[in-house]
Amino acid sequence: MIYGKLRAMLLDGLFAPGAKLKLRELAKEFGTSNTPVREALNRLAAEGSLETAQNRTVGVPIPTVAEVRESRRIRMELEGFAAAEAATRITAAEMEQVERFHQEYLQARQDGDAIRMQHANRAFHFTIYDAARMPMLREMIENFWLRNGPLQRLLHQRGPEPLRPSTRFHQEIVAALHERDAERARKAMRDDIAYPTDAIIVALAEIREGVTSNSLPISTGRSP
Repeated sequence: MIYGKLRAMLLDGLFAPGAKLKLRELAKEFGTSNTPVREALNRLAAEGSLETAQNRTVGVPIPTVAEVRESRRIRMELEGFAAAEAATRITAAEMEQVERFHQEYLQARQDGDAIRMQHANRAFHFTIYDAARMPMLREMIENFWLRNGPLQRLLHQRGPEPLRPSTRFHQEIVAALHERDAERARKAMRDDIAYPTDAIIVALAEIREGVTSNSLPISTGRSP
């Protein structure tokens, strides 16, 4: 359970690259002892989603520029493919969910609620990926999102401007799914993934200089 909650928190961007995950604080937040939290952190570190420093503190990795660019290129292929597949398979009920999560995302942006916005953005994307009906592909995408979630956090720290294009790309994705246009859905998803790369690289440089804060307030009850 603790492992699942921590995964959800990483996926939703509750921690940015460089954030230190403190064992006792997490145990208190989860209402448990240190042991299951330590085991969950160690498991995530073994998987590469977290890293352990020489002083045994556990934190979110700060990727290099090359790693960011490589990850984006792979995600564009995987998630673009998933969107194209979803365009041919998505049901009416799933389409309603996609549109609802898009509206929740827009409302959260308007309200300035970063946590709600992260939840809605992930739900929007993964409802589409689930509609592709390809479990292995979905698993690969989620593993990349464990590193992408913290990067999304960086965009929120820079204010609304870096996120502005996402509205247009989300709308384009929705339109493509409605039309069952696989290639249009693929392109819109690829564009949505590609556009914030430069802003993320700048934000990572600021983290290395110690300019930005590294975590959102923990809210385990709101993590899916």
